[in-house]
Amino acid sequence: MTPTTDVREFVVNQRNGVKGLVDSLKLTALPSPYIQPPQERLTSDKILSSPSQIPVIDVSNWNDPHVASEICHAAAKLGLFQIVNHGITPAELKALIAAARGFFELPAEERRRYWRGSSVSETAWLTTSFNPYKENVLEWRDFLKFEFLPQRHGFDATWPPVCKEQVTDHFKTMKPIANNILTILMNNLNSTINESSQRTLMGTMRMNFNYYPQCPEPSLAIGTGRHSDINTLTLLLQEDGVLSSLYARATEDGENWAHVPPIPGAIVVNIGDVLQIMSNDRYRSVEHCVLVNKSCSRVSIPVFCGPVHDSVIEPLQEVLENNEMARYRKVVYSDYLKDFFERPHDGKTSIESIKF
Repeated sequence: MTPTTDVREFVVNQRNGVKGLVDSLKLTALPSPYIQPPQERLTSDKILSSPSQIPVIDVSNWNDPHVASEICHAAAKLGLFQIVNHGITPAELKALIAAARGFFELPAEERRRYWRGSSVSETAWLTTSFNPYKENVLEWRDFLKFEFLPQRHGFDATWPPVCKEQVTDHFKTMKPIANNILTILMNNLNSTINESSQRTLMGTMRMNFNYYPQCPEPSLAIGTGRHSDINTLTLLLQEDGVLSSLYARATEDGENWAHVPPIPGAIVVNIGDVLQIMSNDRYRSVEHCVLVNKSCSRVSIPVFCGPVHDSVIEPLQEVLENNEMARYRKVVYSDYLKDFFERPHDGKTSIESIKF
């Protein structure tokens, strides 16, 4: 399976994913559809060598003004921080990671039942890379996506039996944590969360099981290409012990990237485009990417909080009160989603496209 078309056919059209590729071949070199152009590779000269720049915030007391101050400062400066003492036990988090690995260890034919476009579930589907039909170069990742449906209380009997209990529980435990963070961030903008803004801030919730297999030549590949999340807020669980994976752009216009180390029990929180737009740039949606590893596979589990599709996204009136000019034109969220998913990962192209 050396020709490019054969690899794409096997991975994408035959619905094996990159996990299937790694399982079926003893790869010693990176297949050509995965070789990133030099400008898209994150090389060591771009990575900050100093200790982690990422704030770690103890949220054991959500009502502590110091906690609110730390969260708002991190959201404004970097757009990313980690939280600890959030109330989810290490055992629960380990069980979720084990459930994600359990799914990707299923036989290929069982995983294939959930492939996007023919999934046995309406609210869970599997695919590979990011947008494999639009990308010239593929990302070294498969992912299973779940959609939270409030009317079903977050539970769907059609989810894979190996993980549906853990997914249901994780949605339920993450929702109040996300709500606490968003309440703090909105209060800082002199705004409050009501029924209408709730639909915009977290009217939808989705979760990924990201799987990054061992890679024969990680320096030539990318796990997830550089991008900012287009939603409101993302809460990410990293697998313990796998370093040098997640990186965030250290400054908006700079070329340096900061390592986001996995901390046992911590959840990584990053600001999405919707909050940058609503805050009129007071908060920063952080550009980030994921590298892969030669010696081991890795899983990560983000929960994405975002608007319902018919929400109109624009700077809040509260932040424009003192004759401040809006920096973004209003956009219907479904249109914003369409723009993002019709192209490969490409930095912050989507948010740049709606700037005045």
